Amino acid sequence: MNAVERLWRAIAKRDYTAIAAQLQENARIQWPHSHESLSATEYVVRQRLAGEREVHVLRVLVDDERVAIHATVDGRHVGAFYDLQESRIATGVEIWT
Repeated sequence: MNAVERLWRAIAKRDYTAIAAQLQENARIQWPHSHESLSATEYVVRQRLAGEREVHVLRVLVDDERVAIHATVDGRHVGAFYDLQESRIATGVEIWT
């Protein structure tokens, strides 16, 4: 299991410590739908503020240090693409519909 799969399991469980552990300290997560670029800390805070949600990971595609995921969160589709460095997430783009 890679950092992205652990991240999404942690999101589903609302395990904010585990979410933070999957992100490099200087990680950036882009949310094009809201024109935001979140630091690792901001990302964890946003996940906490979102509260309880129903999360289902539908597909994961791994290509060495790049991982793509298709999930649903409360019925909304999410397509996300991440770059890993040293087994943790360095950058990501999450597209929420």
